[in-house]
Amino acid sequence: MKKIGLVGGIGPASTVDYYLGLIEKTRAEFGENVYPKIVIDSVSLSEATDFFAENNLDGNARLMLESLSNLKAAGAEIAALTANTEHIVWDRMCDKFPLPVVSIVEAAAKEALRNGYKRVLILGTFFTMKSGLYEKPLAERGIMPIVPTDEDKEKIANLFFPNLENGIVVPEDKVKMLEIVGRYVREKDADAVLLGCTELPLMIKDGDLDVSLLNTTQIHINAIFDAAK
Repeated sequence: MKKIGLVGGIGPASTVDYYLGLIEKTRAEFGENVYPKIVIDSVSLSEATDFFAENNLDGNARLMLESLSNLKAAGAEIAALTANTEHIVWDRMCDKFPLPVVSIVEAAAKEALRNGYKRVLILGTFFTMKSGLYEKPLAERGIMPIVPTDEDKEKIANLFFPNLENGIVVPEDKVKMLEIVGRYVREKDADAVLLGCTELPLMIKDGDLDVSLLNTTQIHINAIFDAAK
């Protein structure tokens, strides 16, 4: 397998999921004594979010490119950004990638098409939901993207920080999240919910809703693994 590089720290809890998930995939396919080579460059979550808060997308792109260069210097042959939100600056930096990078957005859109979903509710951080990150890739595949109103974007985003971003699921916050999401599923007739933040699978689990989930974390792990084989 190719050596895998992960831009981590955005956030820490999901970075651990990527690391363990790639190990699990490798052992399941090649045997329990086979482990992948993985290198992680952990960037500052606060620095990354500050760039977005300031609408400094070029600054964020530079931060990601610096991290990718660190991964290449450490011997990585392919890489991935372990956060949906960082893919907002993909077009600003993809022609400068120092090594191949696996996109979570493309992987998730392909998975939605493969499953035959027609109407997909998009969840994520405020920046992700506001950016239109998933709307075009889904629409290009004939899938109707459903996005919360600005008011509900704020409510959803407020349930991420500080707890969920640090891997802590507060039961009361989960109840609030499921109330909002369930309302959209019913009113907009969604047949799937896209968990467009790599921490969301910590809170929303299979069986919590009456529709399918697109777990972008697991989808991305699968795509990275396939690229590394």
